[in-house]
Amino acid sequence: MTALNTDAGLDDQHAPPPTVDALLVDDDETWARTQRRVLERHYDAISVSTAHTLQDALYALETGSPDCLICDYQLGDGTGLEFLEAVRRDHPKLPFVLVTGQGDESVASEAIRERVTDYVRKDDLAGQPDLLATRVASVVEAYRTERALERERRSKEALRRLVTASTTRQDLGRGVCQHFVDEHRYAFAWIGVLDRNGAVVPFATAGDDSYLEAVLEPGTKPGDGTEPAVTALARGDTVAVSPIDSVGEPPESVNAESRAENAECGPDSGEGIDGARSVAEWRQAALEHGIGSAMAVPIEHDDVQFGVLAVYNDGVSSDRQARELLSEYAETVGYAFQATEWRRALFSSTATSLEITVADEFSPLVALSRELARTATIEVGTVIPRNDDEVLYLASISDTSATSLEDAVEAVASVRSVEVYGTDDPVRCGLVVETPVPETVLVEVGGRFRRTVVADGQMRISASVRATEAVRPVIDHLEDAFADASVTTVWSDHPQPEDAGWGGLERLTDRQRQVLELALDAGYFERPRRHNTGELAAMLDISRATFTQHLRAAQSKVFEELVSE
Repeated sequence: MTALNTDAGLDDQHAPPPTVDALLVDDDETWARTQRRVLERHYDAISVSTAHTLQDALYALETGSPDCLICDYQLGDGTGLEFLEAVRRDHPKLPFVLVTGQGDESVASEAIRERVTDYVRKDDLAGQPDLLATRVASVVEAYRTERALERERRSKEALRRLVTASTTRQDLGRGVCQHFVDEHRYAFAWIGVLDRNGAVVPFATAGDDSYLEAVLEPGTKPGDGTEPAVTALARGDTVAVSPIDSVGEPPESVNAESRAENAECGPDSGEGIDGARSVAEWRQAALEHGIGSAMAVPIEHDDVQFGVLAVYNDGVSSDRQARELLSEYAETVGYAFQATEWRRALFSSTATSLEITVADEFSPLVALSRELARTATIEVGTVIPRNDDEVLYLASISDTSATSLEDAVEAVASVRSVEVYGTDDPVRCGLVVETPVPETVLVEVGGRFRRTVVADGQMRISASVRATEAVRPVIDHLEDAFADASVTTVWSDHPQPEDAGWGGLERLTDRQRQVLELALDAGYFERPRRHNTGELAAMLDISRATFTQHLRAAQSKVFEELVSE
């Protein structure tokens, strides 16, 4: 195992140079064979292939990806200048070294006009056998540096666009993870945060999240196990592991002090017996999911830690710039997280109850009700935001059939999809609808949703607010969003324990409760199982790993409550 280090002058100065694939073009096969041996003897990291005609060279360029082209001026079916001209049409910056003969200064001048990278004379190579290797190494290094700087510029611009275009933390987190997968070709990227119990949970993912589902157990806290992201959260320091193999020490932090601490509790220490086992288990799980290297950086700003950003590759990575880029993204995400507010997800306890009536046809449930039989009644007890544009209603619809419901959904544009969970009367289903809906408007102004009943084209919403003074804002916002909306009843409640109907399971987060409700409603716990976690996660517009983590955490809390009682 090689632990990567972002401190200047430590790991990278000893890292082997990246391999250079060069294409050598010369119609003299003997000279080409000789120069190939000379190049590979003087430049350990070079791999040379040869071509002997202009057409062969063009084909090799089309079918391969050489890092450098070395071409003699005289070719049997053309010249090196013709090849250079063809190369520059599609590869304006690819290193091109032209080899000229004695007295071909005019050829060199023409090559410079055609943007040749460098040129050498054949006669000079006889007295300086390493001259060509030195020139090739120089031009390739300059080319790769320029490309790296251009990638960095594009990445910074992409990050700026993500920050300015994202309206929520969820949008930004997803965008950052997807950027690393799409633009930087990582196999998997995720952002982890801590829930209110201090456990690490997925906040955003991109790529193949089956790895995360396999290695991140519900309730995992910073310091538990050796997964790099969890370790980075515990240490508050960058962690990088490359390559991941089945044996070795735990992933190391880039900080020297952290490395010393890590060594003290390594496989040889008293804790190390269990620790080594967890190292082996993590490495085995990573290898089974095709993970060859990992990097994780804490997301922080102004000494406040918000979570961790981690990326994983299927191969070995030891690129300093990749680690610096990841750190820069994590820092920017931390700034954005601090500058924006979390979308309200938890409802507050209240003492004032409302009965709200909405008959506006622009309300999706009202429109759907008018497509069903007059005797049909829609009841909703759970409304789950999927994203900024959609919500999921978990509904029971009486006096209708699954076929009639699906026909009605087809006729209502604002109802985007329906998933039927049970076909008995009432039909149980999940309805994905466009926002705004009255329930989310209610929550945005501090209200608490309890229940919605829609019958005969009219929606009645039971809700509550903290105090009577909060009723007016609810009325104003609902009337702004829906023309035919009114609060028909207001009464005061005696304070009750929060979520008494859940047996006092106050420890469930809002998302855990939503996931558990959806799993129950959709028949996940029935046999045969009606839906798998991937299907249910899609209903909530979250990753399967995120859904599974929340569901396992919710089940664990429920079981603990039952056992304690």
